[in-house]
Amino acid sequence: MDSLIEKVRRAVENSPNGIARLETLESLQLCGKSTLKTTLSRLGKSSRIIRLKRGVYSSNPIRDAFIAAQCIYSGYLGFSSALYVHKLIAELPFLITVVTTYKSATTAIGVYEFRAIAMKEKAIGFKNFGSMIVSTRAKTLFDCLYLEQYSIERDKLIEAYRTAKLSSDELREFDSYVKRFVSKKRRAKFDKVKKEIISKG
Repeated sequence: MDSLIEKVRRAVENSPNGIARLETLESLQLCGKSTLKTTLSRLGKSSRIIRLKRGVYSSNPIRDAFIAAQCIYSGYLGFSSALYVHKLIAELPFLITVVTTYKSATTAIGVYEFRAIAMKEKAIGFKNFGSMIVSTRAKTLFDCLYLEQYSIERDKLIEAYRTAKLSSDELREFDSYVKRFVSKKRRAKFDKVKKEIISKG
């Protein structure tokens, strides 16, 4: 018969995307709440599971870094992470970025680094993408130009979007963010990049 520690480990492992919340594990009634917390702590210390944050646990290794990132930080996947999800870049980023409203932070777990970037009122323009919440292609472009230090190189960004061929609706969406959040003095950069993207090269 499996030990309690193995039952709890397997419960985390078998959870969707290998991620389980404490309340979900409690509902399985494998043991009392205090014993469950002690067992989870032991599993974490022995690296058999990973504690993503208080009350949230992942199998080890992490099965889906993007979903894990959104369990650690509340927000949407943005910048290079969104570029990858939208298939605008091919290289899987090991720095996973979540755009949040008011919290900027960084957490390293295993081979991944998880980063939250606070964009306050600009943390809009996202949609459900399977189990993830991701900035739209238009908002990803805006974010990458607004905070270029978190983006890929501008030439690569332009080429990726030129290949992707944004629709007229997406271009209007991009323009709406520029109009709403960028001062008239700073808009030249955004307008120039847009023209380069829609040009035939």
